[in-house]
Parts: sequence; C-alpha cells; structure tokens
Amino acid sequence: MKRAIMVADETRTLLEGLDAEDWVSTQEAVEVAGDWLRHRRIDSQLTEEIAGRFLRLAAHPKWEVRKSVAHALLFLRHELFHAAIAKIIEDENTWVRETARKTLQRRTELTRADIHSDDHGDQILGLLTDLEMRHGMRARKAALRIADHLHSLFVRLAYHEIVRIISPLDASLMNLERELDEVPGVPSRSISHLKRAKGRVKLLSEILDGLRDFTTEMTGEFTPENLLPVIKEAEELALSNIEHPTAGLVVHHDVDTSLRIEANRSRLLQAIINIIVNAVEACQGLDQKARINIAAQRQSDSHVAISISDNGCGMSEEALRDCIQLYTTGKRDGMGFGLPLAKKIIEIDHQGTLSIESAEGEGTIVIIVLPFEQVRAED
Repeated sequence: MKRAIMVADETRTLLEGLDAEDWVSTQEAVEVAGDWLRHRRIDSQLTEEIAGRFLRLAAHPKWEVRKSVAHALLFLRHELFHAAIAKIIEDENTWVRETARKTLQRRTELTRADIHSDDHGDQILGLLTDLEMRHGMRARKAALRIADHLHSLFVRLAYHEIVRIISPLDASLMNLERELDEVPGVPSRSISHLKRAKGRVKLLSEILDGLRDFTTEMTGEFTPENLLPVIKEAEELALSNIEHPTAGLVVHHDVDTSLRIEANRSRLLQAIINIIVNAVEACQGLDQKARINIAAQRQSDSHVAISISDNGCGMSEEALRDCIQLYTTGKRDGMGFGLPLAKKIIEIDHQGTLSIESAEGEGTIVIIVLPFEQVRAED
C-alpha cells in the first residue's frame, strides 16, 4: 500500500514538472521521465501522458528543454515518437538537431536489441556508446554495419549448408513413403514415425525460410505509394496464405483514400501481411463472429497511423512483452518470426514505430506509425 502511494506521488510530481512554467524544472522532469522510460516498467497510461507532453515540449522556447526531449525520446515506445522527433530533427539549434539525429540513429539499434532480447538492449547500447566515445560516431556506425553484414553472411552460409542436407533427406522420406504404400502389412506405428519425420523436416525448412527472410537486407527503392491499395493487397495475400481461414470472418476498412507515403512496397506488404495473418489466427475458434478492423488516418503533418485490430483471443502481459522477440511464439505451430520481422521492416527499414496493445479475451490492436516522407539520419 505504501509503495503504491509513493509511486502515485512520484508520478504526480513528474507530470507536474513536465507542465511547469519554470523551464529548469521542466528540463529536470524531462530527464527524469527519460530515465523512467529506460529503467522502469511503466504502464500504458503513464506512457501516454509522457508522450503527449514530450510532443508539446518538442516546441518549447528554450533550446535546453528541446535538447533534453530529443535525448529522452530514445526509450519512448509510443506511436508519438516520430511526431515528436520530426519537430526537432530540423531544429534551429545545432545541439538540439544533433541530439535528435543521434536519437534517431540509436532508435534503430534499440529496435534490434528489442527484437533479439529484452535483457540485452542496454548492454548493446552501452557498448556502442563506449565505442563512440573512444572513436567517434563513424566508428559506431561502422561497427553496426559490420555486425549486420557478418550476421547476414553467417545466416546465408548456414542456410545453404543446412538446405543441402535437408533437401535429399526430404526426398528420401518421400521415396520411402511411396515404397511403403506398396508394401502390404506395414505397421501403423512405422507409418506414424515416417509422417512425424516428414513433419519435422517441413518445420525445419520453414524455420530456415523465416530466418532467411528476417536477415535479408532491404533491396529496391522507396517509391510513392497509395496506402489503400497496399493494405488491400496485403489483406488478400494474407487470407490466401492461411490454410484454415476463419468462417464468417469480417474485415472492415476505414482508410483515407488520399493517403500516400514513401515506402518499399514489397517490404511493407510483408510486414502488414504478417500482422493480418496473426490477427486472423487469433480469431480462430471464437464463439462470436470474427472481426478485423483496418484503419488509417493522418496522425500529423508528417506521419500516418495505421491500426489493425481483432476481437480474437488476445495475449497475456507476458506474451505481449515477448511477442516481438525472435523465436518466441504463443502458437502451437508458430516459429516466432512474424511480428519481429514486421517490427524490423516498420522501425528499421521505414523509420516508423510498431506498438501492440492486447488483453486476454479482449483482442489485440497493432498500431503502425509511418512518415509520409522518409527521414534518414546523416552519415
């Protein structure tokens, strides 16, 4: 009880500080909020409160406050992140502008850490920061490029070597199955073992394909795209890829037809397909009619917000926390690539944000925020 009262008092003090007329108090509160976002597990309501204030303070008349906001935004996992960073990335003050650009660059690093493990994000960022302090920003970026290249190279080589083993194994199992079909009196137990072996080979092949897709570097150019046709194509492809689609599924659209964004069409399609597939699968076995809502509207002058919601089974707090990490899945036949890949495409490839809200028995909503035009950190 005392702990809850203390936390409530701290929260009230923090929000009052962010609203203070005294700019020094406001700056101090921004720094505290940034520390909370990094080290504490705060609820969605407080995150919403902080995000709204950061967006407002991004236009504060004192550059010291704007600089603190640019720094604190790094750990803000909220759809307003890019709306706030867009306000200050072209700030008239050089220090504010440089801090914002570093935050945008490090945000990409944080997304990578989030996807691979929530336990090592700070450690990875700490190592990169130490490298930057010793050798400069170019060394930091070079280390990231080398790490990404080596990771992709390792996966490609491992993929080809394992496929060389799996392909003849799969062919041998198929031949064995055909031969056993012609042999009378084969024990059902032997047939069962054979089918299980084929299933394991298929699963391993799917895991390899997922890992290859995840590590594939984005190719192709960003082009202006009408958002509605992209969403409709993603929906059509997603529904056609599901083996057992939910009977009576209703998909409702509320997308502004005038919305156009710069995107890598094929990669964006892949991200939205993965999200829709997850939504459809979450609705399987419902007692009520399954429903998916896809909406898109202008969030600000610089960003569009896309939401994909379902009335499916929803996720527990633990499942929600883990769902964007590689190899983590709550589905019986899942492999843990769908949402991590979508997050990578949205946040790293397209400089957007992907956030998820869910509760068991109440459904899930995935919110994607994308810039109308791509903003890239300078080399």
